[in-house]
Amino acid sequence: MIQLNTVYSIDNGANSIIFTEGKKDSITGTHNEGTFTGFIERNVLKGTFHNTKVNATGLVEVTFHESGFDAKWKNGMEPGPMRGKWVGKLNGDSIKSESTKISSFELNIYTGNDEISEILDQLVAQSLEIKEEFSKQLLDFVRENQEFLWLLPAYFQKLYQLDWLIDDGELDGDINGFYSDSQFVDEMSTRIFSKQCMYFDSRSSLFAWNEEDDKLSLFNLILDDMGITLEELILSYNSDYKSSQQIHFIKFINILRTVLYASIVKAFYSEELDNEDIGYLIISPLEDENIYTIEAETSGFGDALAWAIEDVLYCLRVNVNNEDYDEDWGSYSKNYEKMAETINDQESYNNPLIEI
Repeated sequence: MIQLNTVYSIDNGANSIIFTEGKKDSITGTHNEGTFTGFIERNVLKGTFHNTKVNATGLVEVTFHESGFDAKWKNGMEPGPMRGKWVGKLNGDSIKSESTKISSFELNIYTGNDEISEILDQLVAQSLEIKEEFSKQLLDFVRENQEFLWLLPAYFQKLYQLDWLIDDGELDGDINGFYSDSQFVDEMSTRIFSKQCMYFDSRSSLFAWNEEDDKLSLFNLILDDMGITLEELILSYNSDYKSSQQIHFIKFINILRTVLYASIVKAFYSEELDNEDIGYLIISPLEDENIYTIEAETSGFGDALAWAIEDVLYCLRVNVNNEDYDEDWGSYSKNYEKMAETINDQESYNNPLIEI
């Protein structure tokens, strides 16, 4: 039988996972490399996983027994044989106190939107002091790793969702104690996205779609800023998980999220750009001049970019999986111009952290 709010050791004791009950009787497993969510029948949990470290999703099936669990998994959402194996051992260490709950979440270079969302879900019903402590941890982390500035609007968006659920009576707790955007501005003592708007500030060539015109490369801007070459980025992407070389790719993809978010926000304050222009800005990483070179030497790089864009749109209160956007737009099966229209209508681009 599954033990909720209890630590299971995995990876031969190197890491751990904790199972918690979610909405509508769902079960969420949170571990060092991501999350998975599903529903349990008897002793078997069936669901999907998202590995945020390597940007992978797939199917998972977990069978619980007295001393732990045995799991099998496969990459991709299509049904098929599950050849991946995973074993967990029951530690018996329940999460009993608020201090244990907060210390069980670590912000590091592999932190993503799923981790932030899961932490806030866990803390919304906790004390004011615990929420303030986590907000300070997030502030310190972003100060030291500014490629992760995009996590702040992701954090604000999650708080917006939680507040709505609380007001609607679907969730117990409150968001008092979590830092607001104005508190982050005060603590940072500056509007901190100025450098990250560099792509937007080069927009004169960004929207040059005619063959005879030059179009600026976002990838080249980021690579120059990082001081690495395209070949080093490809090598980093293809390197082993958590190796020293992989850090280049992790930093690159998070700078991309931050720069793209800041650029979209600033674009809404430009009288020169309409929703169609901003739609092209949203998908510009997929149109970069380097993309064909990279995809020829990697596997799944385009998916990593698509997930990064999805994270940015989440920060702007857009769910790309909403069926309203399921229509052809140029060569894309999603209508990004309509997404820009949604952002404009909601005014979800407002962010006091960005100097306009």
